[in-house]
Amino acid sequence: MADQEEKKRIKKNALGGEMTFIEHLEELRKRILITLVTVVAVFCVIFGLFDKPLVKYFKLPMQKAIAGKGAFQFTSPAEGFIFDLKLSFLAAIFAASPVIFYQLWKFIAPALYKKEKKFIFPFIFFSTLLFVGGAAFGYFVIFPFGFRYFAQFTFSDVQFNPRLSDYFSFATRVLLAFGLVFEFPLVAVFLGRIGLIGPGFFHRNRKYAVIVIFVLAAALTPGPDVISQLLLAFPLWFLYEISAILVWIFKPRDSEQEPAG
Repeated sequence: MADQEEKKRIKKNALGGEMTFIEHLEELRKRILITLVTVVAVFCVIFGLFDKPLVKYFKLPMQKAIAGKGAFQFTSPAEGFIFDLKLSFLAAIFAASPVIFYQLWKFIAPALYKKEKKFIFPFIFFSTLLFVGGAAFGYFVIFPFGFRYFAQFTFSDVQFNPRLSDYFSFATRVLLAFGLVFEFPLVAVFLGRIGLIGPGFFHRNRKYAVIVIFVLAAALTPGPDVISQLLLAFPLWFLYEISAILVWIFKPRDSEQEPAG
């Protein structure tokens, strides 16, 4: 009974019972400010100490694909310098991701059960692992297949000379997209805990999910390369099944009926 009362009180606070709307905005501002300061500090370290090796490895997948067919280029005086700045900032986001996820947890913590707050360290660990792991999957698996496919359209009198700015924009979208997609299991667990979905949701929608996953894989991978499509589709399918298992494991135990979903 005491636990139920505490839950009601915490949820009331989170929805604005004891905390006003302005106080919620102040809390959000505080978390965003800490995140920005952390990212900027990490950016300074990376740009000052690791800029050159970072640029080397970031360009490597494309350089291998265009070897003998072209070379990187930039067409404005400051483009190379801006490329280095943007890349260091991108790396800072990944390096500071534990702090980013910690600040996210602190912001949503008032809406959680007291017993749920003990999951803070697993949340930070797995959030960071999935985010960085998703980006690594994009870099080591998707990039080689994708860039080799694009590079095959060169001709004897045509070179493939990608601009640094264009390469950065494309690669960044892919890395961040995969990093966020790989967070799906944690998002599913959270939605399960607050009652928006239940284990049955995944069973009922599995056939639709499989169709969506393979259509998405076909859309995101270049050309009719079946192997690269499968390399993307099967990890997404695996994430879906893992999400179903985790939602069942962490479903609310004080409810006898599965939440609607």
